[in-house]
Amino acid sequence: MATEKPKFSSADVKKHTARIQELGEEAKKARKKGEENVTVITPEEIVAKLKRVNSPFIYFQSWGSTTPGGTLSYSVGIYNPDPTQAIWTFAHVWVGSGNVDPVTGTFLLNVDARFPRLTQPDFAGMTIAPGASVTQNFQIKVPATVEKTNYLGNTCLMALNWHDIGTYLDRSVFVFKVA
Repeated sequence: MATEKPKFSSADVKKHTARIQELGEEAKKARKKGEENVTVITPEEIVAKLKRVNSPFIYFQSWGSTTPGGTLSYSVGIYNPDPTQAIWTFAHVWVGSGNVDPVTGTFLLNVDARFPRLTQPDFAGMTIAPGASVTQNFQIKVPATVEKTNYLGNTCLMALNWHDIGTYLDRSVFVFKVA
């Protein structure tokens, strides 16, 4: 039985972990204190993501809260650990409880239809250099008729292929308040 060679060496993992932690701290500092929620992946999560087949991946996200009829600001940070640039990469955001679904196809279908589904950036997607990060910022319109409660936002990171099947890369979830 053949063993698969690790995608990244131990030195690569250490280098990428240090860089992502640095970027995560910068993301935390850049957010308005007390007004936004921020999640940043842990060193253990970084190692697990680097062991996966697909990259780039999501390393941070931040968001606030809003009122019925308001707009929710959401940002997601994406990191490319690969030695080659990532191309045609998009972040797709929606509201629903899909995060707990391990099946990508149904995860993407678990949608609260009262909210918009948003994809960024424009054509032809993100091009992310080796070892670089990018941030996508979303403005999610909240319907005036929704209940005042918490909602689950989802992000799916994907690399598209204009003439074949694209690649699922990563996902994240965020809980936002409508009050």
